Amino acid sequence: MSKKQVNSATSSVKSTDSSGLPQPLTKDNTDDIQPQQQPQQLPEDLEDQSSVGSRHGHFKESDAGDGTLREDQYIHGPRLVLCFVSLFLCLFLFALDQTIVATILSTVGNKFDAFENVGWLSSGFLLTMAVFIQPYGKLSIIFGRKWSMVVAIVIFEAGSLMCALASSMNVLIGGRVLAGVGGAGIQGLTFVIVSEVVPINKRPLGMTILSVTFAVASVLGPLIGGAFTTHVTWRWSFYINLPVGGFALAVFLYSFRPPLPKVDIWEELKQFDYIGTFFFISGSVILLLAITFGSSDFPWNSGAVISCFVLGPVLLIIFAIWNFRFSKNQIIGTDVITTPQIIASALSISGVYSASIVTMIYASVYFQVIRDSSAMGAGLHLLPCIIATVISSVVSGGAIQKLKYVKPWGVFSGVLAPIGAGLLSLLRVDSPFSKQVGLLIIMGAATGSQFQPAMLSAQIKAPKTPGGTIMTTTFINASRCLSSAIAATLSDAVYTSSLNNFFKKNIPKASAEVQQSLQSIDISNLMSNNAILRTLDPATEKFIKEQMMKSIQNVFYMCIGLAAITTLACPFVSNKKLPDTKQVAKVEKKKEEIEQGDATEAEKEAQLKELDAELTDSTPQDLPNESNKVETK
Repeated sequence: MSKKQVNSATSSVKSTDSSGLPQPLTKDNTDDIQPQQQPQQLPEDLEDQSSVGSRHGHFKESDAGDGTLREDQYIHGPRLVLCFVSLFLCLFLFALDQTIVATILSTVGNKFDAFENVGWLSSGFLLTMAVFIQPYGKLSIIFGRKWSMVVAIVIFEAGSLMCALASSMNVLIGGRVLAGVGGAGIQGLTFVIVSEVVPINKRPLGMTILSVTFAVASVLGPLIGGAFTTHVTWRWSFYINLPVGGFALAVFLYSFRPPLPKVDIWEELKQFDYIGTFFFISGSVILLLAITFGSSDFPWNSGAVISCFVLGPVLLIIFAIWNFRFSKNQIIGTDVITTPQIIASALSISGVYSASIVTMIYASVYFQVIRDSSAMGAGLHLLPCIIATVISSVVSGGAIQKLKYVKPWGVFSGVLAPIGAGLLSLLRVDSPFSKQVGLLIIMGAATGSQFQPAMLSAQIKAPKTPGGTIMTTTFINASRCLSSAIAATLSDAVYTSSLNNFFKKNIPKASAEVQQSLQSIDISNLMSNNAILRTLDPATEKFIKEQMMKSIQNVFYMCIGLAAITTLACPFVSNKKLPDTKQVAKVEKKKEEIEQGDATEAEKEAQLKELDAELTDSTPQDLPNESNKVETK
């Protein structure tokens, strides 16, 4: 780059006043800009970068979009530790709430004499959780991440209290829906806050903590729910959220004190895309309702299911047209959705995570119904999967932090995921203990290995426009949650349909004794109430378990297809490494020395090209182009 180009570029950068806020250049202050500056030592840590420092060419993430700078959000020392503790507790409660109801369904259904509606305790939570994540991301830019998170926690706690005090099934389902709205904010904003309080080169450790939290809570849910139901009351499955959530909220308020958004909140609220939000939420909910209705309440060819399958996609198409063609304040940014590497990251995490969620659900069914384990016993049988998830998550996070390579771990997960799902289909009614344990490990390792690569690679390619990182992180989380909600509902449909088909096909082939015993059984209750099986004679019990095992195998076959999405998508995620800030700082210092030197323009151009070639040969990390060295508004 010539001296003339350097000076021209410098003059297009905004100056700052004494308050540190960017001010447009005027004729009066342009004289303060010197054509040449002394070589400046660049920061060796991303925490020491400034927004205008991005003109030097080293890696720079987008600011929040609320008038604050990215470096203003960083926190250190004890406050950082306390902030992580509070986020850990909030995410733990949210993840716990996803699975804790698995072992109280029978008890609650009998308590309120509404067994046919127990499926909505899970569906209601997953539905609202999946569709509200994306709007939370946009609102957090307006009100700030802190107060958006506080509102989410309060709503989640209110939903939990409503569930604990419920006097009917409808009230209980309403509480789960309300908790899902708050849980959406907790899930989405936890990852956003972790992405803001530490720079990207230190972020793998934070992502590892979150992924381990998710995995551990998913298994402890059935254990804790079973223990409360057996020894106290099922209501404590929801009461437990109140003291823990209150403590987490207090710690969060103390430890996370970012600068307030520097925007006009009322003006931002006027510009908020209410039309797009309505179409997105209503279209997503109706589409998910179509799958839920078809798998439980109505036949697939019924008017209710067909209407939802038509109306849901139509509303989502209208949302897409409005959002990408007409909206001035998009819910999903065009620069996010049009970046192929971000889409690849979203598909990579969505596929394996959906397969993992379905595996956890139906592996629990296998151990409780087929193997006659208690709720606590089923949770213990799932420990190999969880331990594998934790170990692979810690190893991949540590390796990414140390070596800076992100993509290899995503590809590794993409190879393991369909293998792990395929191995699960080898489970049988009489499988030995070694096979029950061993076949779960591969899927756990695949899930843990994908969590950080998908999120980090998307953040590396996030748009540099204000709010780009927040909207990208929210988009990845929304994709993961929406796909897992669809997958969990589809798995119920696959299981129920398969079970009915296998019974219709094989009952005529069964012995007369078995056929007579089956006449007094409501097949729809077999999945959630294995006590029925214990009242049958051994021959009938074996026959039913064989049909259920075939149905569970079909669910695991579906998991192979879900995992294959990760396999196909992971090669297309970003090839960039995490920024090696020390190396980039040294190179940029040399560039400034060359530009400030006494050589001719031709010699400087040759030296800069040689330096760029040397950097390219020594590391595969992509650096910003020369044209991106100046950040302007």
